[in-house]
Amino acid sequence: MQRASDRRLEVLLTSEDSGEGCNAALWDPSNGSRLSIFKNGGTLSRRTLQLLNDCYLLGADHTKNRIHVWPLNNPSPLNNIRLTAPGRVSALTCTPNGTYMIAAVADTLYIWQVCNGRLVGTLNRHLQTIKCLSVTKDGSLFASAGEDGLVFVWSLYSALNDKRCSPVHKFSDHTQPVGDVYFGHGGTRGRLYTASLDRTVNVYEMGSGVRLVSIVFPVPLTVIAVNITDSELFVGCVTGDILQCNLHEPPRGIEQHVRASDDDAGRNAVYRAHKSEITALSVSVDCRTLVSGSTDKAVHIWDIVSRLVLRTIEHKGSVTAAFLAPAFENFFATTLKPSLELRNLQQTASDDSSRCVIEVINRSWNPKEFLDFKSFMDEEPGEPGISEDTDAKQNMAAEYEKLKQINKNLFQYAVANTLRKANGRQAGD
Repeated sequence: MQRASDRRLEVLLTSEDSGEGCNAALWDPSNGSRLSIFKNGGTLSRRTLQLLNDCYLLGADHTKNRIHVWPLNNPSPLNNIRLTAPGRVSALTCTPNGTYMIAAVADTLYIWQVCNGRLVGTLNRHLQTIKCLSVTKDGSLFASAGEDGLVFVWSLYSALNDKRCSPVHKFSDHTQPVGDVYFGHGGTRGRLYTASLDRTVNVYEMGSGVRLVSIVFPVPLTVIAVNITDSELFVGCVTGDILQCNLHEPPRGIEQHVRASDDDAGRNAVYRAHKSEITALSVSVDCRTLVSGSTDKAVHIWDIVSRLVLRTIEHKGSVTAAFLAPAFENFFATTLKPSLELRNLQQTASDDSSRCVIEVINRSWNPKEFLDFKSFMDEEPGEPGISEDTDAKQNMAAEYEKLKQINKNLFQYAVANTLRKANGRQAGD
């Protein structure tokens, strides 16, 4: 019998602010059917619903300083894990491998190592509340932006190892609050997209920090999404419209003004169905489907080519998150098989002495073998502590000596042959 996860490449995750019935839900985007729910976690804040690798779903409480965590296959949150933040979380993200979690509380960023709950970094460069976070696909960089209009790009390595960490890039081109930031698929050499209420999308190249282009739209912008090829840009507006811009037709100057209309045949197109502010956008991995969420309590699934709504999923409150995700096996598993550990979050950073202790978490090796130093050493035959594979090591040592002798003979032959030819040429002269 074919499993549900084998029939799907992607699933749709959504959350809404009513708190009625459930806090988040899992949907099949191909037919709009609900696959499972996640409940008993309170109302979730916007931009805080996140996948922690292929194991857990996270969401920050809208009124409390708590981050709820659900196993992907269970509607109820974990009871034995308490993820408490220093304050109410305004934005949340995780590295793709689930190793680190980054949360914004007011104007401060907090970084936790998930496997032990240790607070490993605190960053404070923003002047006002941080509203959005994004991480590169390789997890090496992350960006923060918010109400002060500033955009900072940080190195995760520097943030973990330098208490006085400075941002890799600082962008202050926006004149109003930044609604969303989004990293393309090029990693540290890719692009960063920012959308603001000043009606502008800025595109930056991460390697140099250069602003490549500013795209000016006719209305204030709230969210942004880009397809996997970085060829089509989608922005959500406060009016409920979704505007599309072709990035493979760049302007001659650094600034481009876009006047999207229904007659542009997809070049600079507009999607109209929502009645109020767009709060979420996501593009499918095959670049054929667009998902949008709004404060009008609706999630629309669009066909990008025709710009028609394929199906609508109604919610009981304003949509706070809607994104497509890989159809992990743990969504449909009877027994969760987590690939990482979760611990309660520390509220303060540990002193430097704690860095001398390394916590090793593994599920495949025998810990006694892993911690046996002698098992990694090549010991000479006859010495105390010799391992059981003495014969194999002796054979390898003999083979090594044999190869050394062969190499020596080859070298002597090459030298002798070269000298003989050289002497022959001199005699001929």
